[in-house]
Amino acid sequence: MKYKNKLLVVAESLIYSSTQMFLGLFLHPYRSMQLLVKNGALLPFIFYPTLIVIIFVLFLQIDLFFSAYQSLFLLKFIYQMIIFFCFYWQLALFYLWLRFSRAFSRTKFH
Repeated sequence: MKYKNKLLVVAESLIYSSTQMFLGLFLHPYRSMQLLVKNGALLPFIFYPTLIVIIFVLFLQIDLFFSAYQSLFLLKFIYQMIIFFCFYWQLALFYLWLRFSRAFSRTKFH
């Protein structure tokens, strides 16, 4: 029984920290990327926009969602705007990653 409680605590902690990182990258990408590049261990979190696109593409593979996507213009528009936003959000995160990694690598040598 204690093993399940410890596993639940670890899972809750992982979900909480992932959600906080997502919100940080969404609301404050400059500050969050700066912290991610400094620490380095959490750098894979910059792929959140790509993960969202993959999830949306997988949802489109479901027949019920695909038929609704084909019939409703508003759903098509929202879907395409989210994909478009995630693409540019991912580009911005890559740009910030390059910028901060170059800046922090220069400070190590001087």
